[in-house]
Amino acid sequence: MKRKGALLNILLSLLFQVVTIISGLIIPRLIISTFGSSVNGLASSIGQFLNYIALIEGGITGVVSANLYKPLVEKNWEKISSVLVTARAFYRKIGLLFIFYAIAVGLIYPCAVDTGFNSVYVLVLTCVLSIGLLLQYMFSLTMTTLLNADKKVYVVSIVSILLTIGNVILVIIVVKFFPDIILMKVASAALFALKPLVLGIYIRQNYDLNWDVPKDNLLIKQRWNGFAINFAFFIHSSTDITILTLMSDLKTVSVYSVYYLVVSKISALIHAIASGIEPVIGQAYARNDLNKLHQKMDLYEFIIFFSVGIIFSLMALLITPFVNLYTSGVSDTNYYQPVFGMILVFSEALYLLKYPHITLAYAANKFREITIPAYIEAVINIVVSVALVQSLGLVGIAIGTASGMLYRMIFHIHFTSKIIPSRKQTIFYKKLLIIGSASTLAIFVCVFLLPIQNITVITWLVRAVEYGIIFSIVYGLVAVIFFKRELGFFVKYLKKCD
Repeated sequence: MKRKGALLNILLSLLFQVVTIISGLIIPRLIISTFGSSVNGLASSIGQFLNYIALIEGGITGVVSANLYKPLVEKNWEKISSVLVTARAFYRKIGLLFIFYAIAVGLIYPCAVDTGFNSVYVLVLTCVLSIGLLLQYMFSLTMTTLLNADKKVYVVSIVSILLTIGNVILVIIVVKFFPDIILMKVASAALFALKPLVLGIYIRQNYDLNWDVPKDNLLIKQRWNGFAINFAFFIHSSTDITILTLMSDLKTVSVYSVYYLVVSKISALIHAIASGIEPVIGQAYARNDLNKLHQKMDLYEFIIFFSVGIIFSLMALLITPFVNLYTSGVSDTNYYQPVFGMILVFSEALYLLKYPHITLAYAANKFREITIPAYIEAVINIVVSVALVQSLGLVGIAIGTASGMLYRMIFHIHFTSKIIPSRKQTIFYKKLLIIGSASTLAIFVCVFLLPIQNITVITWLVRAVEYGIIFSIVYGLVAVIFFKRELGFFVKYLKKCD
């Protein structure tokens, strides 16, 4: 199990993301078709405002992970316990603050935004939507952080898969027999309350932890080094809907949320692929094995480049036809936004391409050094989005996101050369040029030989398969010609997964 743990992490993380994607497509469609685009936009908007509580966390999750790698390698249970006791106490303080924050959002939101809904309805919906985040901070985050750092992502994935499938079944039943969105969200929250209970049982049976050890106060101080990274991630995932809520309307928020739903779920697939390697990078750095670290970085880049290159190029071609099919029969707003869809896909691809390099920075505990660039990314994202949203609408929002992502990617490639002086920046950009050329060639072949016309579910599926075959052939040739060494690492990794 230890030798196959990384591969198991990847496979089960992928399965979880597939289940999540299916769930994420079924539930919003049920909401839009049953309650309308305005309700979907309202729920998405409130959800993003509730996520602002993540700023209070201050990046401690990344700091906790970085401080767990070495003691996990050394089996230093006293140190592991101290880190976890500190994290648990801090998360629970956030949970208590979140209760008051959620009530404040529920009271202020209907006064600040013209929702068209009763204020009491908005308050109750806000409180119900907050339950999931409250459970996460109060009970789940400490346990999931430990399991992820210990290369046991598969444990979290198994529990999450079962709960997600159960949630879809539960939501369908509620919508069919008791069509009320508040009741639907209450039922979901009650189901997901099982997650911390199950993870708690697993950890008690498999870890020799002492929850009575003193807290590590230095860890709390270090969290401010991770605040900027946390802030930048929050801006990346939340600012667009916030800006649209304040400068547009809830139907436009719904359009954005449907496109971003697709992009974020596919992005989560890439993260699932990466999740099995992230702790490997951290532990290779902790062992100070430079040769091993170079190999793991090459392997990580190879996996990310090929995954992002193939999947996101396909998504750029297929996302707008998919959204048209997904929202067929919904006529209360226009969901046909092809330019916005392509730019949004491009910006997320830029965000993902830096994964190996930001993982290395986290593993090296370089939070302080990457603080200012993280703030710069957030500022670029907000300023460009606000400047362009009035004139370009959704397209302006997507351009703002892409601008911030491009800057941050360039910075992290540069910063990796500081952490590993023998690793030149040109390594990344040569790979990027090759992959970009491969995607351009494959897209050209798809568009001119097999254009998408008269879209139905069947024709979309057929085109998706045909495009997938074309991309597989092009990328297969590119791997054999230009990435022989990385391909060898990948084959070795699949065989050993150590």
